[in-house]
Amino acid sequence: MKKLLLISLLITASCNEKLHDSYRGYVYNLKKEPLSGVIVCADVVNLECTKTNKNGCFLLKRGSQNFVDDLIFVKDGYITDSLETVYYKRGHGTIYLFLTNRSDTLFMEETKQITLPNNGYK
Repeated sequence: MKKLLLISLLITASCNEKLHDSYRGYVYNLKKEPLSGVIVCADVVNLECTKTNKNGCFLLKRGSQNFVDDLIFVKDGYITDSLETVYYKRGHGTIYLFLTNRSDTLFMEETKQITLPNNGYK
């Protein structure tokens, strides 16, 4: 009986998860080190942006409480990434990223520089 009560409480709590009025989370590299200075943007129309701090943390006010934007992450030397902040996963329901009490994290991959042969051209 206790297990059933616990499960029903968890389901109820996850269904009623309150969304924050700001996007917030962390950005790390693939070595799990925080990335500072990552530009995080939402709402392509109004282009609201912020930067991550030395701990890789960002806080970005939502442009509308009735609409959820995708986020774009940009940093020199890293592959630019965009992320849907809301999606539906069968068996789990609606999933919100960077909008709840969870500490959501994005891992960015460094770009690789290549050298092309110049074949005698300058």
